[in-house]
Amino acid sequence: MTSRVPIVIVALLAAVIAVSVAAQPAPKLPAETLLDRAVLTALDQELSGVAAKDHVSRLTQLHRVPASPGFHDAIAYVQGRATAFGLSDVHVETFPGDGTAYFGTLHGNRGWRVDGGSLDEVTPQPRRIISYDDVRLAVADNSESADVTAELVDAGSGAQARDYDGKDVRGKLVLCDAAPSACHREAVEQRGALGLVSYNANQVSAWWRDDQDLIRWGHLDARGRRNTFAIMISLRDARALQQRLGRGETITLHALVRARNDDALPYETLVATIPGTDASTGDIVFSCHLDHEKPGANDNASGCAATLEIARTLKTLVDAKRIPPPVRTIRFVWPSEMTGTIAYLAKYPDLAARIRAAVHLDMVGADPFITKSILHVTRSPWSIATVTDDVEETFGRYVIDGAFRAAAEGDMSHAVRSQGGSKDAFWADITPYESGSDHWIYQEGGFGIPSIYLRDHPDIYIHTTGDLPDNIEPTKIKRSAFIAAASGYYLATMPDRGESLVALSYANAHARLAEDGRRAIAMAADRARGTEAAILVSQAVLREQRRLRSVSRFLRVDASPHLDRLSAGLADAGRALLMTFMAPDDAAALARAGFRQPAADARVPVRTASVKGPLDPRGDWLVEKAGSAAPMLAIARVPRSDDVTYEIVNFIDGARSVSEIRDAVSAEFAPVDLKAVAEYLDLLAKAGAISFKR
Repeated sequence: MTSRVPIVIVALLAAVIAVSVAAQPAPKLPAETLLDRAVLTALDQELSGVAAKDHVSRLTQLHRVPASPGFHDAIAYVQGRATAFGLSDVHVETFPGDGTAYFGTLHGNRGWRVDGGSLDEVTPQPRRIISYDDVRLAVADNSESADVTAELVDAGSGAQARDYDGKDVRGKLVLCDAAPSACHREAVEQRGALGLVSYNANQVSAWWRDDQDLIRWGHLDARGRRNTFAIMISLRDARALQQRLGRGETITLHALVRARNDDALPYETLVATIPGTDASTGDIVFSCHLDHEKPGANDNASGCAATLEIARTLKTLVDAKRIPPPVRTIRFVWPSEMTGTIAYLAKYPDLAARIRAAVHLDMVGADPFITKSILHVTRSPWSIATVTDDVEETFGRYVIDGAFRAAAEGDMSHAVRSQGGSKDAFWADITPYESGSDHWIYQEGGFGIPSIYLRDHPDIYIHTTGDLPDNIEPTKIKRSAFIAAASGYYLATMPDRGESLVALSYANAHARLAEDGRRAIAMAADRARGTEAAILVSQAVLREQRRLRSVSRFLRVDASPHLDRLSAGLADAGRALLMTFMAPDDAAALARAGFRQPAADARVPVRTASVKGPLDPRGDWLVEKAGSAAPMLAIARVPRSDDVTYEIVNFIDGARSVSEIRDAVSAEFAPVDLKAVAEYLDLLAKAGAISFKR
């Protein structure tokens, strides 16, 4: 590496230190180069893990199915607290819950009301098996009312036609293991069964089904017009029934359901703000998803409770003048998962364009000694390489390192903890991109909003009756809230200390390149994969160069001379990595070519601006637009196909060729056949989602 890059870094850091010395003691930690030590201390002192857990306890009393009375009650609770905290513009947005509306490319669900349900054995052993009064998860979402007494038939998995060979299920109840919606199609819609008794376990982990007494969340087709019902039971009860049926017993059950799909019930999204001092600089959003079955403590009462506590904390500190007011407006959004978020962004495109970044919290409070969960500070997908990753990593490491020093050495100098919580080390890490929550919508190419994502995974009680408030640990939820609050508040104050962020991003880039380099070296050990290894390093360099440029989303100043020098330093690092498995001349040639391979398919796709949202080949939007062949595409069968197709679309920028897009997604995930990428893009063109320049 040439000497010019370190000189630039020294100059940048010197400028930061010169400014900060006048205001506070010199920073000792990276986080203190982004926020004053006094601000970090104020956030730590004001945030309450106990208060956040209290919100969790309240929300878990509600059955928060999207577009339902229980969800409305949850909205009302959060709205009341937000108003009491003095937040501005506290209001509820509504969207159709009729199952026909599209929000962007996502198909909305039907509203649903449920008042009760039960399953009893009538003969030969009269008894109560389960009741909605005891367990809200007993009635699967989108079930319809029923009052039936019928014989039980075991269909095993129940999702395939072969599961019913030699079995007459017409007019009977079917015991099944697969997703209730899939079993319903085969048993009820195709073969005339009356309804389902399900023990489906919808989250696989190392602890999957260890606890046979858990009841798990299930749902029928959320837009279905032929739904009957499904009663959810434990694995223990299901195994006992199977054993008896296997011995030849005839078991008659009585299923009672009081529920109905209600197209008049709307989706609701709560919004509140802390106004910034300069509306022209855009917004920073704090997001969570409020919906979940009762209890739903960690998923996701924890994220919404933490967001509520962050809102109170920032408002309190700003009003008390303990921290400066934000430059950007801070917007808090409590929607239903995915659909509520895209409905809001699609309804207000001007607002979506103003959002500079989002901070999304989904499962952030679980005690790891109970749930086995680790808090993941999650990076963005490669398509939206952004300095917000460096923000969350900086504050994430501040909390992780501070907790470890406190636990290991008794040094409490930056040990974020709750007085009502543990003093343990923080089970948390920095991880690559993972989908699965509303950040997926914000970061989708139609919106292109950088998103910080905090998540617990795994959680052995997710989507079950075991996801209880007792699992929430006050220090854990406070630490998560601190990372989120510090990150979002810093982004709301930029361009203040933007130079420090550039310097930190440059330093972090080398660590990320090292991670990719190790992966490439292992790949290159197989000579047949040498080209793919070179593509991996090349795309990683391009990603980090884009990340440096992404600071312009937050900074008004022209930092291009500095960024050009830093980008050159990253190119030097990339060339050096390539030389670990390539001839030096070949590595230099690839670097001179801008780390781009020759294009076998030079067509350049352009996205249709009006099409916003994911374009999964199995999704309703694409199937309706392009036909039933969409789910059969080769790209739909590759590992992590949902993420691969998501990123293929996100990489469409009107400049990359089909070949370059293929290389980008191959580097991020695993090598993908160019023909599969081209076939998928051709289908998107047929659907009107994209066009080609040439």
